[in-house]
Amino acid sequence: MKRFAFLTIIACLLSAGCASTPENLQRETARVIGDISPEQVQVSNVKRGVTDVKWEAATPKGDYSCSADDMVRRPYCTKK
Repeated sequence: MKRFAFLTIIACLLSAGCASTPENLQRETARVIGDISPEQVQVSNVKRGVTDVKWEAATPKGDYSCSADDMVRRPYCTKK
C-alpha cells in the first residue's frame, strides 16, 4: 500500500511539471499581455515550485516577471 501511494505521488508531480513547458508559458504570457503572439515571447529563468511557477519573459512590449500556479492557471505578469 505504501508503494502505491508513493507511485501515485510521483505520477502527480511528473504530470504537474509538464503543465509549465516553455511553450505553455509563452502562450499564457502572450495571452495575459495581449496583442502579441506566443512566438514573440522569450521565456527565461523558469523556477518551478511545488504549487507555483515563476518566469521572466522578454516581449516586443518590454520585459515582464510572471507567475502562476503549478498548472499555469491564472498567470500574472508585471512589467519590469
